[in-house]
Amino acid sequence: MASEPATLPDDALAEVLRRLPPHVLAKARRVCTAWRDAVDDRLHASLLSRSVRGIFINFKGQYFSEFFSRPSTGPAIDGGFDFLPCMGVEVKDHCDMGVKVKDHCNGLLLCRESSYRALPCPREYVVNPATRRWARLPKRPPPLVPGFDHTAHLAFEPAVSPHYQVFLIPRVPWRLPSDRESDDDDDNPLLELEWPPASYLVDVFSLVTQRWDTTTFLREGEAAGIVADMQLDWRYDPSLYHAVYWQSALYIHCQHGYLTRYET
Repeated sequence: MASEPATLPDDALAEVLRRLPPHVLAKARRVCTAWRDAVDDRLHASLLSRSVRGIFINFKGQYFSEFFSRPSTGPAIDGGFDFLPCMGVEVKDHCDMGVKVKDHCNGLLLCRESSYRALPCPREYVVNPATRRWARLPKRPPPLVPGFDHTAHLAFEPAVSPHYQVFLIPRVPWRLPSDRESDDDDDNPLLELEWPPASYLVDVFSLVTQRWDTTTFLREGEAAGIVADMQLDWRYDPSLYHAVYWQSALYIHCQHGYLTRYET
């Protein structure tokens, strides 16, 4: 008679699974019913205890983000980012210096120094507020389109990969630099270009390569308009237009009210 295969006690199995990174644990949960139950029954609570139970809010006129949360017996979250190197003792003595949350994705925050003292190159960090771990991003490359600006968006899907990316999406400024041959801003030939263009260059930072690389995206479908149309959106405020990363695609609410999807 064949003997039954040896199995680990539930406590031992849970301890082994506890040591796996989140993206591997998500895959392990799908191996069999016993592993799924071990994750759901024994590890779910401990994983939640490391989650951020609260919201970060940016107020105009303030140089830092406020963290609001209900009283809890779980581990405290440092909403002031005192653990970041740019928030040393000398910084706390100045009310016009701080760090603001610029974007977030699946538990990670994209933070940036918010101070006139930090210009023209404010430092940027990817932060895990639950573990207080952080990484400083390299200096941003200049905009790929002269005279344009860009907004940064974070892409992170721990169930797929432990590595994050940061995308610098070109943004049409409210005023373009005037053409050298004319003092009239309306004569700039860039105003008549389709937007977004058929071929789209985007700088992307990867945790794997530890550098900014230029990636080409090809537009599908018609353009949302021309550059001049984007400038007419006087209601546009970069701080109010956000992005969502879902199923390996970045969805961004852009100027003029259109939605762009970048497949990563």
